[in-house]
Amino acid sequence: MKNILRPQQTTLVLFGILSFLFLVLYVWHFSFAWEFGFGLIPHLVFLLIVLLIGFVLAVAFDAKQSTKFRFYFIISIIQLLFIWLISNPIREWQIENSKDNGVKIVELIDNYAEKNGTYPKSLIELENVTIIDFPKRTSIGTKYIYELLENENYSIGFKSYYGYNYYYDKDNKKWHSTD
Repeated sequence: MKNILRPQQTTLVLFGILSFLFLVLYVWHFSFAWEFGFGLIPHLVFLLIVLLIGFVLAVAFDAKQSTKFRFYFIISIIQLLFIWLISNPIREWQIENSKDNGVKIVELIDNYAEKNGTYPKSLIELENVTIIDFPKRTSIGTKYIYELLENENYSIGFKSYYGYNYYYDKDNKKWHSTD
């Protein structure tokens, strides 16, 4: 208990590692929490407010009890702000990389259609006849969604952050998002 209330450097490092993992998982989970009707930002603001209130209470507790409890909150607040700062550039990179990989799949599908006169029924069928290994999952971790349409055409897309669905418009060679 003494190590928790008056943490040494080793205790703070271990806490920092666990705190960072928890915060990354928190941010990752709520990046896909579109079913709540709002995105990640309100969840981050809520957690930051909770941490700031905890910090103020810890400072008061530390003054009365001669502890160093506030350091846990300082570490978590700094980590949350850091994660928040880098999450958007990482998110943008993941989406763009997923689009680029999706275009490679589109090219393989079109090559398949040229050789066979029809589009593959599924990505599994495409994988079975293609020598080239192509990604089954996006950089975000969701699966590419392939659908063979009735009009002898196809649709390919993926689910992204905040409930956005990205679909490739092969006529215009662009990705479009819907929510």
